[in-house]
Amino acid sequence: MTSSTPPGYHHWTRRPVVYLPVHRRGEVIGCIWASPDQHAAGFERRLAVAGDDLDCLIAWEARLSESAAAGLSARAAIERWIGAPEDAVAGTVPAQSSPVESPSLAWLWEQLNPDGPPLGEGPLIQDGTYPDGTPVDREQGWGPLVSAPLENYASETDAPVRYLPVRLDSVVVGYVWAAVTDDAAGYLPRPEAGRTGEIAAGLWQLRFSDAYRAGQPATDALRRFPAFAADRLSGVVGPGTTEDLASGLTELRQRAEAATTEQ
Repeated sequence: MTSSTPPGYHHWTRRPVVYLPVHRRGEVIGCIWASPDQHAAGFERRLAVAGDDLDCLIAWEARLSESAAAGLSARAAIERWIGAPEDAVAGTVPAQSSPVESPSLAWLWEQLNPDGPPLGEGPLIQDGTYPDGTPVDREQGWGPLVSAPLENYASETDAPVRYLPVRLDSVVVGYVWAAVTDDAAGYLPRPEAGRTGEIAAGLWQLRFSDAYRAGQPATDALRRFPAFAADRLSGVVGPGTTEDLASGLTELRQRAEAATTEQ
């Protein structure tokens, strides 16, 4: 791996990908995929079978993170699992499998989930460009900027909310929350954390979006967050962290705006 290679795989791409089927107890639960020229890789579930199972997603996320840390290319990161013993959570890639080409990640998602919901547009910036092809590096061109929000739970609610602290280097930088009515959820940065707290929002919003597209109640998604591994930009909730309850977002925002640093 050269010094210019990103430390982790990107989770989205608009470019072609290759993929491998993942089986568990004889049934396809999803596919692992890679976009070699974009250093992107991930796991997409077959919602009809694993729609209420985020554990398999977490397991593959951990495996791919380990491969990225070891310096493997995205394609090598998925090929290394061909023929590996079946795991009770992650499943297995059959020994005779070989990567299959897909014109896009969206096309692969549609093959896994022909009855929907759609994959969604993903982050605004993918593959170093905006949705219209405008490069992020302005020396390569300029064009109109188009917003592409994730499909997600409502960002406001009048209901009480359950919440968990998000820590980065042991400091609370924000809170992930879900309405007790299960129809609203999000990430709330602490103003004192500054830009660090705002940047941390990205991965948590993606995780909420995945749960939303899988039809999960918002509070179920929240309960799974302590199991996620730490991320260098988005931090961690951490095993054993218990939920607190606030009367509403106003109370939670007041807590987030507290002047003292929490550690």
